Amino acid sequence: MARRCQSGTVVLIGDVWYGRYRVDVLGQEARVRRAVPLGSKREGMSKQMAKSKLLHLLEEQGVNSADVFTEVVQPGPTFADQAAWWSTNKLALCAPSYQETRGVYLSTHLLPYFGAMPVVAIGEQTAQEFIADLTSRRHLAPATIASILSTLKSILGVRVTRDWQLRLPPSMGEEPRFFTPGEMLRIVDEATGKWKPFFALLGEAGVRFGEAAALRVEDVDVDAGTVTVRRSIYRGRDVPTKSRAGFRVINISAGLVQRLRDHLSGKVSGRVFETRTGRPLAKDATRHALHRILDRLEIPRGGLHSFRHGRVSMLQAAGVAPDLIRSWVGHSNSRITSRYTHFSADFKREVAERVGLFPTVGLSGLSSPVVSDNVSAV
Repeated sequence: MARRCQSGTVVLIGDVWYGRYRVDVLGQEARVRRAVPLGSKREGMSKQMAKSKLLHLLEEQGVNSADVFTEVVQPGPTFADQAAWWSTNKLALCAPSYQETRGVYLSTHLLPYFGAMPVVAIGEQTAQEFIADLTSRRHLAPATIASILSTLKSILGVRVTRDWQLRLPPSMGEEPRFFTPGEMLRIVDEATGKWKPFFALLGEAGVRFGEAAALRVEDVDVDAGTVTVRRSIYRGRDVPTKSRAGFRVINISAGLVQRLRDHLSGKVSGRVFETRTGRPLAKDATRHALHRILDRLEIPRGGLHSFRHGRVSMLQAAGVAPDLIRSWVGHSNSRITSRYTHFSADFKREVAERVGLFPTVGLSGLSSPVVSDNVSAV
């Protein structure tokens, strides 16, 4: 039964007032905690105004009505039932890394919140309250919340979620770390042993770590100057590429061909890169090797994916055809490629000068984008 005279509580998170209260939910005996954004303190909302708005909201929703859910019913499958089916029949067909990440979202966030709810009781309002709860209590990054929501939609299906109009927390606007061509060149110069050609490959071909670690000798055609990505590695075993677009042929420069030829030194089979004991490279060990190099060079730390972000940015700045970029880096659409594109402040200044309406007196010698630190070859 719904409790009478519930007034909820109001809390200030950052600049936003949130209202917290509990509701009865179909299929659950215990009441569920909800959180909803009420307004911005910066825009003049006081705590008393937030309390008044919350009370009005509770009245509109009938939270304190004695007629709300007079008995517990169980109409149809619960979210936990649907999630179990989804895990077995859909998630199991995805890449292992995707399975692991989505499994964490499911067990940590989705099942504790929605688990016992009937699927028919989960609508747009319930999903929006879930987003507000993640934002106010869990303090998750906006991108993480978006990924969790994507998982929820995948479980419920498009027929349930297609008309949802949800509000997500704003992004902080921070760009992912990317290596400039100058940084990549310094990293390769500083590296020794197998790391020199490995980091060179990451920088010029823009491949993912797993794709580079899974390369076999027959995937490198030194005569044609190509590298063929056929598989990836996850936790030491070969797995399919991340998507259908991940299976691809990448053209590489003569300089990178020579580095790979020298590294292979006549080897005709097996993996291109491996440990001294013949095992596939491990991501953590490779990241540690990269960080040791970055620390010696006093370059701000970045992950292995920073090579990929830097390569896409370099190709975009050099004016390479978008379809060719997508083909080389294995993106399924140009929207993904855009998220991998970053330009340094120096490069943007150079472009502004070249396309400016008014000529700059006495300013000469601006570097071409093809040879600047932002886009030069690795």
